[in-house]
Formats: sequence, structure tokens, C-alpha cells
Amino acid sequence: MKNVLVYCRQGFEKDCAAELSEVASSKGFYGYAKVVPDAGYVVYNFDQPDAGETLIQQLNFNRLIFARQIIAVNDVIELEQGGRVESLLEAARELPLAEEIWIETADTNEAKSLSGLIKKLEKPLREGWKKSGVLRNKAVGVRHHVFMLDGEAAYLGVSYAACRSEFPMGIRRLRFPAAGPSRSTLKLEEAFLQFVPEQTLESDLTEGMTAVDLGAAPGGWTYQFVKKGIHVIAIDNGPMQKELMSTGLVQHEKADGFKYEPPYTVDWLVCDMVERPIKVAELMAHWLASGWTRRAIFNLKLPMKKRYQEVSLCLQTIEAMLRKAGVGYQYQIKHLYHDREEVTVCIMVR
Repeated sequence: MKNVLVYCRQGFEKDCAAELSEVASSKGFYGYAKVVPDAGYVVYNFDQPDAGETLIQQLNFNRLIFARQIIAVNDVIELEQGGRVESLLEAARELPLAEEIWIETADTNEAKSLSGLIKKLEKPLREGWKKSGVLRNKAVGVRHHVFMLDGEAAYLGVSYAACRSEFPMGIRRLRFPAAGPSRSTLKLEEAFLQFVPEQTLESDLTEGMTAVDLGAAPGGWTYQFVKKGIHVIAIDNGPMQKELMSTGLVQHEKADGFKYEPPYTVDWLVCDMVERPIKVAELMAHWLASGWTRRAIFNLKLPMKKRYQEVSLCLQTIEAMLRKAGVGYQYQIKHLYHDREEVTVCIMVR
């Protein structure tokens, strides 16, 4: 399959394309992006007949920032009313065998209008795939994706377990907790699920640890630590939720998050302050380089244009500061579903 289709948040198509262009060229693949503003996806076109499929098999999905999902595709398939399943099935016979098929759309209001059509197509599509032998249990890790553009056109693609999201449309949906102080709590909950490996979950988020939350009020991020039994030093001049304070796990200090220094090394630093991204990046790197924390999760609030370039600048700044301090670390950065005009970064000192 010659091209790549990437799902992203609506409005971030140019940033997704800029990132994919850089990643593809670093692997020796050159092409061009087809960007439709506010479409919620990007198609990257290559000249080589198998470039899309070959490229995604070389990528680490967790290293992509703006991609919610990534699949290899060919050209758009035109769908005729009454013959949609047949058109898709004919194209599917040219794909590698798969163990499952997903039917998806972009995450836009326009695409949501296709939900009724998708429900009608799901059963006949799956039955057609099975009867034709396109679906096989032995095709472990291979998934087919029908990406509906409208009632008359769709992309048909392939993803591989080593480089993809395991959530429909690439969206990890979370339920807002009744006791949550603010909806921002979902950002940190998703960040923990995204960044903290399951095998180290108990050692990285253990009852009795201490965290610092810069810009904590009213306590959305603090809440995620408290429910795990982790003590939090909440730094903010604003008020904290009363229920959080009554747990006895929160120490509220009214101070400037950019000037506060911890009295001892803490296990976690988190920050969701609204400030220029480079200023936040420098602050986080200073904490890590100073040995004030071993783990940090923070948001970078991005400008309206050239977001990918801004993220790259922030990462270069952090890398330079930690390298100068001789600090070894691992990092991930992702535009999470519960993020908006921001990306979330996780850095762990190892």
C-alpha cells in the first residue's frame, strides 16, 4: 500500500503533516501531504508502491506526537449506494489477510452524521469479510480499517499491532469522576495510562509517594494522586477543592509555581500552568536537572501556528539542559484526546 493515513484532532492537520514528513524522510521515504483544514485526518502520498505499508512497520506509534491512529492505504474507494460492501470487499482482496475489521470516521461533527450508515454497514461488512476468507484468525496483529469519508467514499487501510492505537478512532475515552474538581483531571488520568508502563505501574505510582502539582487549583491533577494514596504539595494562589483538602493528603502552599523549590526530592512533578511553552519546558528541565524530582508530566500550551516546530524547540531545550547536567532520562510526548491546544510530556529519570 503506497500511502499513509493518519487520524488527528480537528485543526491539527498541518502539525500532523509536518511531523509525518520529518519522520518519513528520516526513514528514507519522500512524498507530500494532502491536507484538508479541519478534516481530522491527513493523507501522506508516496511514489513507491509499497511505501505506506513499509513505513508504518518501521515506526514506533508511541513516538508520534499528533497521530491518534496510523494506517497504510491506497487511493480513495468510490462507493455506490446499494453496492458499498461489494466495492470495499473487492479492494480488501488486494490487502494482507487480517484478524479483524474496524469501521471508523474522523472525529468531527460532520463525520458523526455517518453513524447511522456505519451501523447499517457493520454486519454485512463483517459477514462479507468472513465469507470471502479475508478475515483469518492466523493473521495475528493485522487489522483492516474502513475509514468513511462520507456515504460515497472511503479509504480502506491496514494497521499492524507494533504501530497503532488499540482504541477505535484512536480515542481513549474516560468517564469523568463524580468527585473530580475539574475536567482537567481526565488529562492526567489519560497521561498515566499512556505513559506509565503497566509493568512498572506499582513502582511508579505507589501509595505513600509525594508529588508536587504546580498550578494545582482547584485540584484536577492533584485528585489523580490523592485517589492513589499519594501525598501532594499543591502550589497555587487559588483555592483548592474542600473535599481534596479534607483527605489529609494535600498540603496547599500559596506560592508562584515558577519560583517554588521543594524542601526535598519528590517522586512526581506535574504542571498544567498556562504559560509560554518554552518557559514551562525550561522550568521542568530545571527541576529534573536539579534532582528535585525523578518523574514529570506536564502540558505545553501551544500557539495557533507552527505547533510542531514549537514542540520540537521545547524538546531540544529540555534535551540540552539535561545533557549538560548529565541526567539520563526517557521521554514520551503525545497530543492526548483530553488535551486541546496543548501536548502532554512525560519524562522519567532512569
